[in-house]
Amino acid sequence: MVFKSSFACVLGVFCLFPHSGARAANVVVNGEFSGSLAPWTVEGSVFNTGSSGVLSDSLSFRSALFQSIAVDANSGLVLEFDLLNGLSSSAGGGFVPDSFYATLYFGTQAFGPTISGSVFDTAFALFDMDSSGSFAVASGGSFGPSPKGAGWARFTLDRDGSLGFPTGYLTIGFEMYNLNGASSDSVVALDNVSLIPVPEPSTAGLLFAASILLIRRTRPSSRHHHLPSF
Repeated sequence: MVFKSSFACVLGVFCLFPHSGARAANVVVNGEFSGSLAPWTVEGSVFNTGSSGVLSDSLSFRSALFQSIAVDANSGLVLEFDLLNGLSSSAGGGFVPDSFYATLYFGTQAFGPTISGSVFDTAFALFDMDSSGSFAVASGGSFGPSPKGAGWARFTLDRDGSLGFPTGYLTIGFEMYNLNGASSDSVVALDNVSLIPVPEPSTAGLLFAASILLIRRTRPSSRHHHLPSF
């Protein structure tokens, strides 16, 4: 029957594309900072505790930690990481407090040894932070409890389908600036950095929709069948 053939077509779509619509895997390498900072790129004073990456102001005015990732075209992403805010509130002598910035960069090239010397097409600011907490948080971004416990928070950016980007490179960048004129009084720790791209609608999804339409068009009409009498 035509109806059975159409239903078999739908099953065939599922068999050929069993993961259609599923999110991709985490594309960040060593987001847990297990034993080292590699392959993250480091600027200034950044060190590894064995289980987290820590930006400090002990040796430089600016410290940065970033990683460029080759990605296919996607319609959105889900980003998560844990952080501990150890920024100093000191701002004496006409200075301002130390500050931290988290940013996503999109472009056609991987970053070089520095963020400032690299080329990108678009920058998407995630949030700014000082000792009092975070502000200018991006749309779709939020902070919540972290499984790491006291002092830690988890940042989540869920832009599923609303932050499209082309095939190229996506760079996760963290920067801390020593703005209060004092050294060795601020740190920001990071852990469990995860970024999961959300795939664009696939060919399989289109085939599935077409198969459903085929069933609707070929299903026998109930007008030609008589219900039994009781």
